[in-house]
Amino acid sequence: MRLRLVATALVASAVTASILVGVPATAHTRETVPLPTINPIPAGPIFTGALQDLAPRGFFEREYVVTVTNPQVYSYVGDSTDVTVTPAPASPQGDYRSRIIVRGPKRPEDFNGRVLVEMMNTTATVDLDIAWEHSHDYLMREGWAYVAITVQQTGIKALQSFIRDSKRYRDLGLNLMTPDAVADAAQGIRDPSIAWDLASQVGALISRGGSTSPLSGYDVRSTYLTGQSQMAGYAVTYVNGIHPRHRVFDGFLVAYRGTRATNLQYAAPVDGAVPNTSASAQQRRLAGGGTPVINLQTESDPLGFPSGDDTALWRSDADSEADRFRLWEITGSSHNDRWGAEQALNILERDYGLPFKPACDWVAPTGVNAFPTRFAWNAALQSLARWAEEGVAPAIGPRIERANGQIVRDGAGNAAGGIRLSPMDAPVATRGPTSPGALFCPLTGFQTPFSESTLKGLYPTKVDYARAVRKAAKEDVGAGFLLKSDAVELMRLARRGPAKEAQTIREY
Repeated sequence: MRLRLVATALVASAVTASILVGVPATAHTRETVPLPTINPIPAGPIFTGALQDLAPRGFFEREYVVTVTNPQVYSYVGDSTDVTVTPAPASPQGDYRSRIIVRGPKRPEDFNGRVLVEMMNTTATVDLDIAWEHSHDYLMREGWAYVAITVQQTGIKALQSFIRDSKRYRDLGLNLMTPDAVADAAQGIRDPSIAWDLASQVGALISRGGSTSPLSGYDVRSTYLTGQSQMAGYAVTYVNGIHPRHRVFDGFLVAYRGTRATNLQYAAPVDGAVPNTSASAQQRRLAGGGTPVINLQTESDPLGFPSGDDTALWRSDADSEADRFRLWEITGSSHNDRWGAEQALNILERDYGLPFKPACDWVAPTGVNAFPTRFAWNAALQSLARWAEEGVAPAIGPRIERANGQIVRDGAGNAAGGIRLSPMDAPVATRGPTSPGALFCPLTGFQTPFSESTLKGLYPTKVDYARAVRKAAKEDVGAGFLLKSDAVELMRLARRGPAKEAQTIREY
């Protein structure tokens, strides 16, 4: 405990000194960000390893221990996005170590030069590779590489309870272990202090690590950082507070964010609320300083539907050299749809021994929302890369219509406006953003199939339905919100007919 107290005192005195002199530490750039040390973890079962069989797709999966080099601790200056920077105290374990998972084409000639780096989500206390879950088909089809980072001590704690190999991750640790964080059992292990340099150093290693990079021998052209839900809060903070100093990444995909952003360091809860940054609009307003940013939102986000005048969240799109931003709101989608929920539950059960089957309060035939949000992910990633590499700006998406802080809905109960995709332009069900129930039930949304008579009136035959989906998909491709390959998949599914498309499940 004495070491922790000394470490805390060192951080506090150094930050104070930095503020007093009024000059933050010199900012690094991509070329000068320190590179971490990585060491391969021996072959074996990987916590949050890919659920897909990668070998037939020509992909590999490897895992490494990452040791952060000379980590820094950051603090905001007031309500601004300016930061003070001080050396992090020595780790109670000697070094700050985490792990990364790397997936990519086995043959360097099959690599398209793009790398997606994900800060893994630990809302369920376990690392989940949300971006990979949504877009693995696209990433493998197009030849991307993918790197997943464990950025929270929460995730490391779960790794060290790996039911298939309890010793695999025993030497990892990211927590500053300040007395306040140690005393806060609920949130103390979510201290984000080391996450920022960890993400920057991994990104720098991928882009310029040479023979030390896990992608050594691959011609890396660009790297993109993503975070979803809880980790969208991290991504917002990284874009606003860290990226202006480091300039490591070529673009950002921030998905499913709420109204807040993550603190740069541990902060004690206030009235039981999860610690976040201040209410500063500047700290919550995504602004990449000219680096492309796409904010992908579902109909659920933010949960609770605050008033629509929060300009930090629902900010305007921009195309200037100093500000490139798109907000894509996907009508009909939910924070955790059936596609993602099933994969997450499979990982939880396989690696954590947790047969997590929440009983949600659906009433038949209502069930989990099966809206294919993954196709919006794919289009956003493709658009982000083209924006960064070719200067081709993505389409500007219509916003979901709101009145008095609530979403406007049509006679069938579906939302008005937004980026719709064919499931909303050729609807077969009412889709909502939240569900009643405990734990993660509200995040799954709901789907209630239209009655047989309603479907028959809209689409007298299967051919009529397939034609409607084809028309909508063609328009979405033309508008830039759907990839041609995904339009083909939507049309393939449509051939089953509207009744089959409307079917849902009540347990997941």
